[in-house]
Amino acid sequence: MSLSKDLTDQFKERMQTTHDAADLEVTFSVMVLGTNFWPLSAPTNEYTIPREIQPTYDRFTRYYGAKHSGRKLTWLWNYSKNELRTNYLNQKYIIMTSSYQMAVLVQYNDHDTLSFEEIVTATAISKEILRQVLGLLTKAKILISEETDQYDLNPGM
Repeated sequence: MSLSKDLTDQFKERMQTTHDAADLEVTFSVMVLGTNFWPLSAPTNEYTIPREIQPTYDRFTRYYGAKHSGRKLTWLWNYSKNELRTNYLNQKYIIMTSSYQMAVLVQYNDHDTLSFEEIVTATAISKEILRQVLGLLTKAKILISEETDQYDLNPGM
């Protein structure tokens, strides 16, 4: 675990010296775990990395590859946690989400309403998992589903 913290700290230091602050608007930390110590399996479903975190994902993947040549880096999206900050409400909220929930919610940066199929296409999350994700987001009243397979951002959350 301390190796992961060191790796994250070194990555952050490197990014601060090589990138402008505007390029680093995503706060990022990672836990790199060896499969021989942590027998976690990679998710079997597909996932499209949201464009909001793609640059950070690419930078860390390149950084890790250069630092640990020959090692394979597998991202366990099903275990990750994210903090999202709202900016569309009068009051600001910080929402703790899974990566799948984040992938859905960032789609609402560009849209107020999305159909189930549009969300499937944008995120590549399996329909079975996506229904669970959308169920949780509507239960939390972040999204509203007044019509079948249509999800609206809740402006009155």
